[in-house]
Amino acid sequence: MLVVKPNQLGIKKAIAALKKGGVIVYPTDTAYALGGIFNSPKVIKIVLKIKKRADPKFTLVAANLKQVEKIFKLNILEKKLAKKYWPGPLSIVVSSRFSVRVPKNKIARLLALKTGKPLIATSANLSGAKTPYDSQKIIKAFKSKKTPASSAKKADSARQEPDLILDFGRLPKKPVSTIIRVKNKKIEIIRQGGIKI
Repeated sequence: MLVVKPNQLGIKKAIAALKKGGVIVYPTDTAYALGGIFNSPKVIKIVLKIKKRADPKFTLVAANLKQVEKIFKLNILEKKLAKKYWPGPLSIVVSSRFSVRVPKNKIARLLALKTGKPLIATSANLSGAKTPYDSQKIIKAFKSKKTPASSAKKADSARQEPDLILDFGRLPKKPVSTIIRVKNKKIEIIRQGGIKI
């Protein structure tokens, strides 16, 4: 597990790790996220293993609305909401597995832009644990979960840590993103977060 600062070199290493199908921890406008390229089965498998969860439903972060629309079809109301609240902590359900948002955090947007695809952005902790804002606590938690392995194949199946952590220090505590679903021209609040619709 490589720990890097969010400077030019560190971001370059993070982008390289993502492009190789790696899983990283990176800062967003709400908290630290764990993820990688959203449509990689390998990435999804590793993220689920690290998180110790079975449900492959994730929030994604994208570089901009244009990137979202290249992959997911948004209706008129979803586009209207996206234009009003993005960048910001509003996640819109776009499929049975994914909700997506464009965060205010420039690094998170840059990572998605440079990899060319939205990134999984699940919180960088074990399922059920507190929302992670402190990079040192995240590093310590992953190091304590490290599993020795005698071969590359075993190492991949025993993965309990990300490939890289972008260490931005302690992030200011902010509410999680609001998650909504638009159905029959009505807005359903799935999780109330920092944005009130």
